[in-house]
Amino acid sequence: MKKVATIIVTYNGGKWIEKCLNSVQSSNYPSDIFVVDNASTDNTLSLLESYNIFDLEISDSNLGFGAANNIALNKALKLGYDYFFLINQDVYIEENTLEQLIRFSIDHIDTGIVVPIQYDGNGDCIDNNFKQYISLSKDMSLYFETTFANAAAWLISEKCLVKTGNFNPIFSHYGEDRNYCDRVLFHNFSIKILKGTKVLHDRQQKMSLEKSIKLSKIKLLSIFLNPNFSKSQSLKAGLVNVFGMGKYFLKKHHSIFALFHFIQEYIKLFNQRDFLESVKNKQKFDQKKS
Repeated sequence: MKKVATIIVTYNGGKWIEKCLNSVQSSNYPSDIFVVDNASTDNTLSLLESYNIFDLEISDSNLGFGAANNIALNKALKLGYDYFFLINQDVYIEENTLEQLIRFSIDHIDTGIVVPIQYDGNGDCIDNNFKQYISLSKDMSLYFETTFANAAAWLISEKCLVKTGNFNPIFSHYGEDRNYCDRVLFHNFSIKILKGTKVLHDRQQKMSLEKSIKLSKIKLLSIFLNPNFSKSQSLKAGLVNVFGMGKYFLKKHHSIFALFHFIQEYIKLFNQRDFLESVKNKQKFDQKKS
């Protein structure tokens, strides 16, 4: 049996954390639970105390998603775990989900990240945003071959983690998962969404305009840091996306003003292109060793 670390980053997660942990502990495939708390101010910590947490790290400040996960990933890697199952605090797994992911990963050694299909909080239908990832993926018999799926639920292999390294600290919140997927692909691992799997992601299904604009700006940063692009390709792809996103926001949100935000963001990143290129090159060739 493979040694699995389930890693959860919490922040004011009192609304979800009990159901999340109960689902992990009810899994028919055992794992050790690592929790990193980002300075919660609600009852999250008191709720965590009633569970058998293998390792609990309490931060004095909100480190963000990537940096907090890096703490647990480094610990688990040193302890010799074979797989790292990252789930959000508002994710609930089915009893057989982890076993399905592990067995698939064992049979597909080229796969760096295996992703279960995310449903809404009630489990009635596939999460709205996750539908987009599936639609942009290649439909195979057992899985969808993809270039990106959000990190609300990921199974990462030890081999992939060692080769790809940790989340890039330049992303404080949002975007770190897209950058990580780009680097996974650069290191010749694949990312697969496994059919027949199910987790519940208990979040709002409608995204606000403000958040949509924020995520679109972060996507531009991820394009500049994509190790699969040369410097000129990054500049070109970023510019294409600026106008592509402008059309999207005009059609969906009736907000042409978003285009000016994206142009300003592109200019800022263009002026930082030499710095971003150095960050990209470091991430391309860094290999984290246990």
